[in-house]
Amino acid sequence: MASDSTNKLKYFDIAKAKAAYHAGKNVTELLRKQKGLEHNTPDIIEAAYDLQAGTYIAGTRKNIDAASMYADELASSLASHIKDTTSLLDIGSGELTTISLTLQRLQTKPALLLAFDISWSRIYLGCSFANEILSSEDKQRLLPFVADINEIPLSDKSVDVTTSSHALEPNGPNLRKLLLELFRVTKDKLVLFEPCYEINTEEGKARMDKLGYIKNIEGVVSELGGKLLEKTRIKNISNPLNPTVCFVIEPPTILDRVQCVNAADKPIFSVPGTHLALSKADGFYVSEETGLCFPILKNIPILKSNNAILASAFNT
Repeated sequence: MASDSTNKLKYFDIAKAKAAYHAGKNVTELLRKQKGLEHNTPDIIEAAYDLQAGTYIAGTRKNIDAASMYADELASSLASHIKDTTSLLDIGSGELTTISLTLQRLQTKPALLLAFDISWSRIYLGCSFANEILSSEDKQRLLPFVADINEIPLSDKSVDVTTSSHALEPNGPNLRKLLLELFRVTKDKLVLFEPCYEINTEEGKARMDKLGYIKNIEGVVSELGGKLLEKTRIKNISNPLNPTVCFVIEPPTILDRVQCVNAADKPIFSVPGTHLALSKADGFYVSEETGLCFPILKNIPILKSNNAILASAFNT
């Protein structure tokens, strides 16, 4: 019976993973062992974070002063890159705690704040947190959805600024691919708050190696044709073994993709990882070109390839 249920759950034994989580064990490590992998995959990250949905909100409430000080630093770093016409994308938003607190503190607000996570449960709970602490005007700016950083459902060069808070962190082997995807959708700047392996202690480096964390952001950015403009250490961090650095990056201006047009003329959502437009119809986001449909659950679009439904007759 155990093996049958495991096969149905993409070869994960979710019951074991849930028990491990409640026992305080590292869930991503367990899931890697279940699949015989040495690195995290999107489905491992999704399962691990979905199991702990709600804990970040609880932790933020319990340590609101520390969370607020961290958000103060993030808002200060972002401020010079935000105008009242800016479209801002927050990747791996989790339970919307950090981005909501940061948005509160920005003097100049972005016109639109797109925020996504791979876990529907985390975004869903995060919406309640955001609704509780944000002003009515800030709530109108926020557009949450579910997506995978590997294939963002936004058109090429469709957002002005992309930001993150430890969202790239667990994707060590995939850093190059993820930065290429961020470069694809971002027009002006990436302002990434991510761990920095190179400034860490030996103990911290060993921990990051064990957990499969990213390293050498600066080198990979240069290799891909981007430009590191600033690199600033964040002071208010929760774990000294995981130092946060603000990386301000200018993406390459020329891409081997479709010719980019003004972001204001483009649809908000697209087929994940492409420029193919999605339109909303009958409770789904639909692609006329491909016939793919993506569901909406409790007003949250789920825009991941593995959740797509092929329905080429939808518009006939």
